[in-house]
Amino acid sequence: MILNYTLDKSFGPAGSVVGYFIILVGVSTVHLSFSGVVLMLIGSFMAFSTTGSVIDVDNFKIRFTNNLFGFIKIGGWRYVHPKMMIGLSDSKMTYRVYSMSNRSVDMGYSDYRIYLYNSDGRRGNAICRFKKLKDAEDELATLSDLLGLQIRETKIR
Repeated sequence: MILNYTLDKSFGPAGSVVGYFIILVGVSTVHLSFSGVVLMLIGSFMAFSTTGSVIDVDNFKIRFTNNLFGFIKIGGWRYVHPKMMIGLSDSKMTYRVYSMSNRSVDMGYSDYRIYLYNSDGRRGNAICRFKKLKDAEDELATLSDLLGLQIRETKIR
């Protein structure tokens, strides 16, 4: 069984919106020259590229990926050792964008992420994220059962 999770946009929310704008400019200029196609490719890369993880439950492997254009997965497989642990943590991300007049606009997001911890207790990469705590706790229990890993106790604010 293969589980796929998507985490974040590679260029953040502002970069994704810029990518959509570049796609729109490319579509409107494609009939004039070939540069419209190049703009559409660049915009698609910015708008749809994400990070994520893939878990192969049958072979006890995990792969942290960069999803180029949203579907080309780049990343190597790692073996999930039985001494590793998984844990739940809350995450607060803030993206800052500066306008032409040097004013900043902050966009904050909070969610709950499941992390893979090494055998020495150091936190590794995030496996998946959820908006609701209940959904994250359910998925944490499911992943613990499927991979045979202990759940690391963490404090949730």
